[in-house]
Amino acid sequence: MHTTQAGRTTAIAVALLAMVAMVPAAAQSLDPESAFRGRRLAETNCAPCHAIAQIDESEHPDAPPFRHMANRRPLETLPADMLGDLFLRHAVMPQFEPDERQVNDIVTYMKSIQE
Repeated sequence: MHTTQAGRTTAIAVALLAMVAMVPAAAQSLDPESAFRGRRLAETNCAPCHAIAQIDESEHPDAPPFRHMANRRPLETLPADMLGDLFLRHAVMPQFEPDERQVNDIVTYMKSIQE
């Protein structure tokens, strides 16, 4: 009987580990408040061109959907680009110069919706 209980405990532990492994590591460590602020910033400043959700389409044909951004560039380097000249290199970017916190919030939101 003791062996059966140990077997159940092991099975439960394995099942829990499998469920945790199914959630991407980046999503496990994201700050939900930062992602929320990032989504709000994206709705205001990015949505006129970019798809910012998991199922919408970009209004501008050259604006990549946020959910695919990691396929185009490492998201770890995106904050430096956004604080640098990213907005100057693209003529159709909005008159929006985010500060460091806003950039990090937007990138955190992007990480939370990657496919």
